[in-house]
Amino acid sequence: MREVEVLGDHVLLTLEDRDWYVHSVFEHTFNLTDKQHTPLVILTGDRSKLLPGGLYLPPRDFTDLLSQIRDTRKVAFRGDSFYIETYQDFWRLRIVDTFRADLLTEGIRSDRLGYLLNNCRNIDRQTGFDQPFQDFLRAETSPYQKETSWLTNAVTVQWGVDFFIGRGRGLTPSGDDFLLGWILIDWLSGNHQELRAAVASRIEDASYTTDVGRSYLYYALRRRFSSALLGIVRYLKGNEPLENLDNLLAEAIEYGNTSGIDCLAGIVSALVYKQVNLDLDLKY
Repeated sequence: MREVEVLGDHVLLTLEDRDWYVHSVFEHTFNLTDKQHTPLVILTGDRSKLLPGGLYLPPRDFTDLLSQIRDTRKVAFRGDSFYIETYQDFWRLRIVDTFRADLLTEGIRSDRLGYLLNNCRNIDRQTGFDQPFQDFLRAETSPYQKETSWLTNAVTVQWGVDFFIGRGRGLTPSGDDFLLGWILIDWLSGNHQELRAAVASRIEDASYTTDVGRSYLYYALRRRFSSALLGIVRYLKGNEPLENLDNLLAEAIEYGNTSGIDCLAGIVSALVYKQVNLDLDLKY
């Protein structure tokens, strides 16, 4: 048996003992599913980006396992370990260290918000919607103005969610990442739970978006986010130095192909469209 000590999301230690299955395999990650629940477990060797549901192996061990994972015979979780039997090896991935992906706070400091939006004006990136990120920084230039405004109203919020969820290309469609950003601000602003209910009703059904997109939205609805997004939260709360902002934004952007910039577009869009509810002066 090849035993590997791994870093894992703390909630993985609460899993019931059961069989798991390889869901999908990519260049730098692969996902496991128990075929009974929405959230996936993501395995990788890159500890610089901690994700909810993440399991992190030493890079060399991960490279070896990734090369074998398409030839898997059996996967199971027992106690504190994932056991993976391939045709080449029998692996035990034992969780010996954990991290938390939980959002444990609410509220936004208005001065920090102004700095955030101002620094975002320097980001020259194209989103997965094939629209410049800059356009999302003002309501008057924002793409999908009508559909985005639907997200702010309890009567129309389901229409807005239905427009964005599953929209776009990729492992996690751009619309899912955009909604993830909205959900984060929704939690921080402490209002509009109708948005979360509208998203929850759609991720129960596999027909609206990808399994990976459903998994990330599932975690977000339970206040669980990546380490990069939690870094931005700390900044907005005043718990990160001002000079760290550009690095925090860069870390948030560097997820997937356009997932990071699409999520950041959702964050700034939510801040702009919800400015009345937040009672903040967003002129900058």
